[in-house]
Amino acid sequence: MKGTKLFALGISMLCSTMLFSCGNNEERMENPIQEETKPNPGAQEEAKMTNPNTPGRIAGGGKAEGGTKEVDLTMTDPDVGGHEMMPSQKLVENITSAPTLTTLASALRKADLVRTLNATGPYTVFAPTNEAFDALPDDVIEDLMRPENKQQLVEILNNHVVAGRLTADNLQDGAMLKTVGGEQLKVTKRNNKIMINGAEVIIANAQSDNGVIHVINKVLMPAEK
Repeated sequence: MKGTKLFALGISMLCSTMLFSCGNNEERMENPIQEETKPNPGAQEEAKMTNPNTPGRIAGGGKAEGGTKEVDLTMTDPDVGGHEMMPSQKLVENITSAPTLTTLASALRKADLVRTLNATGPYTVFAPTNEAFDALPDDVIEDLMRPENKQQLVEILNNHVVAGRLTADNLQDGAMLKTVGGEQLKVTKRNNKIMINGAEVIIANAQSDNGVIHVINKVLMPAEK
């Protein structure tokens, strides 16, 4: 088992040390949905001209445009644990402000991934709740937080991030998403629920300045090599 983990860590180090550095053009085209959601050239300059204090609207809030049907706010609620995720804030800022995501926030700091996730992006983060991390076997989280297991922690966190701004509408049934760590995540939609590799999206479309967060109820462990 340890030999398998060491081999996996060796592979992940090539792609994970700089979180989004791996993958060539051919590989990225394997996921056209992700390609379509990337910003156009010059988008970063346009963003600099935007007033960050301008109030933003969370996708899906209130009634659907052009109709009277109420949107299912359980899938679009920007509040997590009573703290609002602001569209003007970076991904890490929004994750850190949510009391139900403190374990993830701590893991990002331990893995030195805060600066990367604060970059331009956009990125889509599938954010496991504290309860999701607590559901892992005893001592797993404690072990992952140790300095000697940093690369394994990076590998696991990479498995929760994909390139592009993917909203719930982009997450179509049967779609395969390539993570920044090179793994594949399968999207399944059943009874208006979105599942990512078996993890349920319990809060969707928490918009951030450089991406979007979908809160999930399970940690997405990479496949064993």
